[in-house]
Amino acid sequence: MAADAQALHVLIVGRLLDVVDHTCARVQREGVVIYPATGLDEARAMLALKPIDVMIVGAGIELSERLAIARAAFEQSDSVTVHLKDKASGPAGFAPFVERLLTSRLGA
Repeated sequence: MAADAQALHVLIVGRLLDVVDHTCARVQREGVVIYPATGLDEARAMLALKPIDVMIVGAGIELSERLAIARAAFEQSDSVTVHLKDKASGPAGFAPFVERLLTSRLGA
């Protein structure tokens, strides 16, 4: 999907590239532009380059880095929302977590 000013811009941050890639592919939908990242440095770079509306951070990343990622988002934007996934559902729960968030956000 081409980047669109009216689209919802979502940054998905996870520790494992294969989980992030799988999640990005699974949650593609009209009106949503998804960007992947696998840690603090990539998240910061994406936040500086793209107009992120929603950031979703997986639980596989160490807590201190997860908090730094959330902090980076809030320092970059006054309008971003940040969601931190639980550890209990494991990597297999990441895509369903993102799907539920997007469904809730889009009202679909």
